[in-house]
Amino acid sequence: MAARYSSGASDYPEVAASVIKEMHRQVGELRVDDRGIAERGLIIRHLVMPENIAGTDRFAQWVAKELTRDTYVNIMEQYHPAHRASEYPELSRRISMQEWRQALKWAEEAGLRRLDGVG
Repeated sequence: MAARYSSGASDYPEVAASVIKEMHRQVGELRVDDRGIAERGLIIRHLVMPENIAGTDRFAQWVAKELTRDTYVNIMEQYHPAHRASEYPELSRRISMQEWRQALKWAEEAGLRRLDGVG
């Protein structure tokens, strides 16, 4: 799917995984001060897409297994079809409420404990 939707970037998932692991190694878990302001650490933002094109189920499992279940993950529902999305029927719509709920459920089932669902 990465090759199809990202100008041939077939290695996008592997490259992104490698980079995220390295960032996590360098800065660790998100730390916030008493006011809730981030001081240091990794925040992963994941965009939910129609028909699970972004692989939210696999992403959540990967974070729990390869990083930690305490990794701060911001699951975003703001996908908006733009540019050439109309060329791909599966990308030509926003996500449904059911897809949004399912994405959060996958993250919870993976055991992720620091979730922020932007809805």
